[in-house]
Amino acid sequence: MILKKLTYRPDIDGLRALAVLSVILFHINPQYMPSGFLGVDIFFVISGFLITSIIYKEMAEGTFTFANFYNRRIKRILPVFFVVLFTGLLIAWYFFLVRDYYGTANSAIMAVFFLSNIYFSRLGDYFDVAAEQRPFAHIWSLSVEEQFYFIFPLVLLFIFKNKYLKKHKIGALIVGGGILLLSSFVNLKKIGIDLDPYYLPHLRMIELLSGAILSVFLFEKGNRLTTKQSNVLVIIALLALLLFLYLKNFFVFPYFPGVLALLPCIATCLLILANEKGKYIKQLFSLKLIVWIGKISYSLYLWHWLVLAIFRYIYGSGALAIPQLIIAIILILALSVLSYYAVEQVFRYNKLSFKKNLMFFYILPSLVIVAFCYKLYKTEVPEYLMKFPHYPPIACNSCKDKETLMTFGDLNSNYPYKILFAGDSNTAHLVPFIEVVGKKEGWKADVISAGNCPFLFDYQHKETKQDCITMNEYLAKHYKEYDIIILSNTIAEDTYIPNFRQRLLNTIKKLLQEGKKVYLINSSSVYDIDLPKIKHIEKTLGIRWGIPFKGEKYQQNTQHWNVIASMVKDHFPEVKIIDFLPYIPNDGCINNIPIVLDINHLNSYGAKKIAERFIQDGKIMIK
Repeated sequence: MILKKLTYRPDIDGLRALAVLSVILFHINPQYMPSGFLGVDIFFVISGFLITSIIYKEMAEGTFTFANFYNRRIKRILPVFFVVLFTGLLIAWYFFLVRDYYGTANSAIMAVFFLSNIYFSRLGDYFDVAAEQRPFAHIWSLSVEEQFYFIFPLVLLFIFKNKYLKKHKIGALIVGGGILLLSSFVNLKKIGIDLDPYYLPHLRMIELLSGAILSVFLFEKGNRLTTKQSNVLVIIALLALLLFLYLKNFFVFPYFPGVLALLPCIATCLLILANEKGKYIKQLFSLKLIVWIGKISYSLYLWHWLVLAIFRYIYGSGALAIPQLIIAIILILALSVLSYYAVEQVFRYNKLSFKKNLMFFYILPSLVIVAFCYKLYKTEVPEYLMKFPHYPPIACNSCKDKETLMTFGDLNSNYPYKILFAGDSNTAHLVPFIEVVGKKEGWKADVISAGNCPFLFDYQHKETKQDCITMNEYLAKHYKEYDIIILSNTIAEDTYIPNFRQRLLNTIKKLLQEGKKVYLINSSSVYDIDLPKIKHIEKTLGIRWGIPFKGEKYQQNTQHWNVIASMVKDHFPEVKIIDFLPYIPNDGCINNIPIVLDINHLNSYGAKKIAERFIQDGKIMIK
């Protein structure tokens, strides 16, 4: 064992700079660095290496205590962390609609308990457009890191205490990493776990562990590379890492995170190893400006996403316009510098005990955040911002049992035919319509829906979520029990579901062959703006957006629907087609109140008003 004195390496701060700039460039515009999100993987390796170097030396010398370890973590991580959380919550409280603030508050509470990664893994795809407007979506990586450090010191201490494992520390850690790697081959969806693997700790801890293994290796074996070998190896490692960062869509490859994530992790480990004795690349990474960026990288990471998310909430997802981007970058840099010098550096070296730091920098701010969020939960939500105001949410777990299937309309009806509404969220938002029209016409209907999930008999895809699989399995088993089946899906699914049109025709054909009456409903469109949000921002900032509600996107989507409707009518004239778009005003409002929830769903108020107009127009839904 080689217990050398731990010395500061500016080149590692330079590597931090590469990591944070990669992430920021990717989040500004993925075209700038297509796989810049791998900067997080680089951070994990660096963290695992540095933290292990400290605690390994302490354990070897017999000076390690958990109190000291977590005291350092609190002082290093939490002060600026809570500053960012408080700031984000206050900004969201001012700018966000209540419906959107709920999600922000939930994510803040999960962040406080270091469970952000689990929370966001349940919400869905990290690369989804909706994620761009979640202020605390980036906190998932801190949660993974802290979860690792709740476990790893115990593991390492156990290895030190065990006579056999103490002689085989590197091997023990490699075996542990191998077990984690094997877990990446488990298809979670097949065992009923519908979580986005991008965030899951057992897949991400491999990356932290790779840095830890390098640290233990250097303590046990030392760095035997010559300067010449180091100079060659560091160039190879840097080129490989840059290749991975610029490689397009690294995340679409199988087993990422997991086995594939080892590639950038190994390249990072080799950079750290070779740069210890290297010369030229080490000098590059040790330049004052690069090192300074590395030093403020934690603040940069925390602030950059918050600022970008707020800007995208106001101006819309995607690439920001140049003026907006310039302002955002200035804000990110200013806030990062301020928090580094006024928060990080001030509190990092305080002399308080572990108990006092735990109280002042974790327990108290956590209680304040939870209390603040709880108060906002009590805020009454206007009806026009509600999806489902007075009944349980329509979730696909309601599809599993006949007894829990949701039924709406005239519940006392003796209507002779059984009716089923089935489809994606464009079915779910019809429930207030079904309630009003069903009671007027004297029928009731079962409703089954799952987000982004059309009712198609032969739709199975590797990316299909469990609730969608459950819904379609239920429908395949029980559809024969119904006389009338009403399909309401977003036509946008035609753009991402393979052979959507043919699948839709096949489904309708099968239903008709079984003697079912089939309806096809176009209950909404894709509008050019999120009307409730835009109205709120216009009122808050005192500006006029000037973007039409029914603009280019709406026209394109309407044309798309017309093509689908004509196709269905040509093949199956007996299918009843109902289009709600004529009942939706050009400004998206009735009585100056928005009737839409977002860019493509009716809200509760809107669905009721559409029902009233439908009835006033003399229309009959089901005869």
